[in-house]
Amino acid sequence: MKTLTQDAYRYARRYIEEQGRPLERALAEYRFSGAWESAVLHELVRFQNPDGGFGHGLEPDVRTPSSSALATALGLKVLRDLGCNAEDSMVRGAVEYLLSTMDEAGCSWRPVPLDVNDAPHAPWWHDEDGSLARTFDGYRIIPRVLIAALLVHYEDLAPLNRLREIVRGAVDAIDSVPVLGEGGGSDLEYAIQLAEADGLPQDDRTRVADRVLDAIPNAVVRDAEKWSTYCITPLRIAPRPTTLGAESIREELEAHLDYLIDTQNADGSWHPTWTWGGAYPDAWEQAQRDWSGILTLDALESLEAFGRLDGQGLERE
Repeated sequence: MKTLTQDAYRYARRYIEEQGRPLERALAEYRFSGAWESAVLHELVRFQNPDGGFGHGLEPDVRTPSSSALATALGLKVLRDLGCNAEDSMVRGAVEYLLSTMDEAGCSWRPVPLDVNDAPHAPWWHDEDGSLARTFDGYRIIPRVLIAALLVHYEDLAPLNRLREIVRGAVDAIDSVPVLGEGGGSDLEYAIQLAEADGLPQDDRTRVADRVLDAIPNAVVRDAEKWSTYCITPLRIAPRPTTLGAESIREELEAHLDYLIDTQNADGSWHPTWTWGGAYPDAWEQAQRDWSGILTLDALESLEAFGRLDGQGLERE
């Protein structure tokens, strides 16, 4: 079995330390070196606004400082993964922001703020005369399904009737969308997050899980030659061996782990497989660096989860 050498691991950690954002540096220390989560919270709070929402480029393809549903969901996901409970002030602020900005008619959220065009951003987040809603199918899946998963986890902070309405809308959307797993696969990723959410009613869990398991074989790209492009790679869908659906693509995951090891850059990093197509070149340079830190951390976490770090279980620092 191919493994990432200890030297290659150290190069990756050094890249995060020298080139990554302070948030990814703190996360790497927390996840691999046993550091306290307080350092992560210290860096994460820098992305949170007084309204409780997150912005400031937490999602590196959206550079506006304004709060957004997408960035807030990503921030809340970090808080959930750190084990922060419903009493945490950052958690409460994020949930309150999401509940207060929901579109009441559709129980959905616009992913990025109205001022998205006023700051550097990736072309797919540009909004011109309602083009964003058309691109993202009226926000039926993105970011609603991820937000639903997080609100289920923090169910004590949401009114019960409102939470039921949000979950019902998210589950129905997953059931009714013609194809689950298009583009980069965020819709399928979010559906998996919802299916795995603690506290999701069993009937809803079964509906979502059945749809996910049915979609994975057709959605995941198996051709290794395409993994250098923006596509639905095996590890994008199942970054851990325990992820829903991982067993159904186990061979593809093992091949992708080999590919990940083989394609590490000389500086220890893994870079994004997408660009902004020449838009905002200076801002893209920074966004690319931010993404590289995120993706390098993601790669190390997946390699560890699948037992692909050389000398795993030994002290690496």
